[in-house]
Amino acid sequence: MSVSHLFDSISYEGDTASLELSPDWLQGRTAYGGWQAALGLRAMERVLGDAVPLRSLQVNFIAPVPPGRVTAHAELLRRGKSAAQLEARILIDGKVALTAVGIFGAQRESAVREVPVAPAAAVPVETVPDAPHGGLRPAFTRHFDMRWGAGLPPFSGAEHSDAQIFVRYRNEPVSSDALLVCLADAIPPSAISVFKAPAMLSSMNWTLEFVTPMNEAERAGWLRFDSGLTAAGDGYGWENTLIWSDQGRLVAISRQCVALFG
Repeated sequence: MSVSHLFDSISYEGDTASLELSPDWLQGRTAYGGWQAALGLRAMERVLGDAVPLRSLQVNFIAPVPPGRVTAHAELLRRGKSAAQLEARILIDGKVALTAVGIFGAQRESAVREVPVAPAAAVPVETVPDAPHGGLRPAFTRHFDMRWGAGLPPFSGAEHSDAQIFVRYRNEPVSSDALLVCLADAIPPSAISVFKAPAMLSSMNWTLEFVTPMNEAERAGWLRFDSGLTAAGDGYGWENTLIWSDQGRLVAISRQCVALFG
């Protein structure tokens, strides 16, 4: 089943959205974070009703989400003239496993405008081979093509964590915000390349800021993730990632705190 068809198969009832989590979407013992966040977003969109653009998504990964039927519950927190905030939660055995807050905002006129310019790619994406599937890579990665344009892959003992990674779905475009959310968490945490041997990492939270809506051509192309650690210490890492379209436009800004067990 394609990813778009997967999320189109979500069942809705009241303020909830439910989807079957299959083993191919696992990240270790839990659901891939982008899958969880996308399900929460769909629940929020259902409650909101109107097609107001998503501006920011703030996610906390609290406990593992195992395979099976997963349900996200959404609630409208506040709605003003142009903006609305909603919360979604995933409960496992009655306990909170994920919380997400979505900020939706209509377009407004403003005198402030800053258009970022993408730095040149380290190498053309066409010259880079696909990263191999299988091995130590989590199950969910089979849904994506990834190519390292700069930086080293996981567990390489790199001196620095900066990387440039190209990502796309294997067989379809990014046809909705939910699919963009699902894809935007695909790259491994930046710290993983610094490890010299396999070690555990766990994303504790994730913020995704939506900057520029993608056009149809961009949705079908590669997205480039320019990522790196801003700081690390005491078993935690803080990373920032800029996500660029293949037309050089800034699509989103990703930030997260990662627990490091090695």
